[in-house]
Amino acid sequence: MASAVALKCSPAGAADYAQALADAWGAPVDPRMAHNHALIEIRRLRARADRLLRAQGLAGGSVAERIRTLFADQRHLYADGDAGRDRAVADMNARLVALRPRLARAFGELAIPAAEVRRMSPADEAQGRGGYREPAAYFVDLKAIRERPAWTLPSVAFHETVPGHALQVALQSPDLARQRFLSVYSEAWATYAEQLAADLGAYAGDPLGEIGYLHWRLFRMARIVADTGQGALGWSADRAVEAMTELQGRSIAFTTIEADVARMRRQPGVYAAQGLGALEIARLRPKRMAAWPAFHRAILADGPYPCAMLRAVVRSKELGR
Repeated sequence: MASAVALKCSPAGAADYAQALADAWGAPVDPRMAHNHALIEIRRLRARADRLLRAQGLAGGSVAERIRTLFADQRHLYADGDAGRDRAVADMNARLVALRPRLARAFGELAIPAAEVRRMSPADEAQGRGGYREPAAYFVDLKAIRERPAWTLPSVAFHETVPGHALQVALQSPDLARQRFLSVYSEAWATYAEQLAADLGAYAGDPLGEIGYLHWRLFRMARIVADTGQGALGWSADRAVEAMTELQGRSIAFTTIEADVARMRRQPGVYAAQGLGALEIARLRPKRMAAWPAFHRAILADGPYPCAMLRAVVRSKELGR
C-alpha cells in the first residue's frame, strides 16, 4: 500500500514514490506529468479568482495575498457563539436545498439521498473533533468559527453531503475487496462534486461563494503539486509548504499547510491521486448535459474503483445499456 512506502529524496526514493502513486491511482502514472497537469489547472483557477477578486475591490497583490485579505474581512465572519454557529449551519443547508432541484440535470431519475449539515455537540466541539459523517448528516467542525468565513462553507456542504460523499456512499458496493480504493475514489468524487455544483449554477450571482469554491479547488491542486514535488522532484518539506502557501493563500479549515505536507510524507501518492481523480472524472464527462445522468451513474454504481479504471468502467457500462 502507498502509505507503507517511506519517502526519501533520492533516485531510489523517486522510484518508491512512483510506485506509491501507481498503487494509489491503480496504474503507473508519471509524477512529473501529474505535477504539470495540476499547475495548468491552477493557472486556470487563479485567472478566474483574479477576475472575481477584482470585482470585490481586491486588485493589489497576488491571488494568494488577496485570498488572505478576504479571509480576514469581518463582514463575512460568523459570531463566535451559538447564534453564529446555528446561522452557519442554516446557511449551509439553505445552499443544499437550493441546489437539489438542479440535481436532476446531472443525475436524471437517480434517487438522491436526504442529507443535511448539523452542528456537533458542545462536547465534540470542546474536544476539537473534526467533521464527521453519518448516513443522513454531516456534523461540521465549527469550533474555530472565526476562521471559517461564510463564503468558504457552501463547497463544504456539497463535498460532504450531496452531490458529494453522501451520494457516493449510498451507491457504493459492499464488496470488501474494493475498499482499498475507497480513500482515493471517494475524495476524487467528492472533489469533483464541488465542481459539479458550480457547473449546475450553485454560485450564479454569488461571486464570494465561487471564490470559496476556487480556494478549495486550489487547495486540492496544490496538494498534487506538493505531493509530487516532495516525491519526484526532491523537494524538502519547507519547499512544499512554501509552494502550497503561494498557490492557495492560506490553510483550509481542517488542517494547517505544515500538517498537510507532513501527511503527504507519511502517505506519499495518496493526496496527488485524489486530486488527479477529480480531474479525470471531469475530463471524462460528456460535453452534452443530456448525457451526464448516465455518465454519473456509471461512475458511482458499484464503486469504489481505482481511478485508473474509470474510463474503462464508463465505457463498459455505456456498451451494456
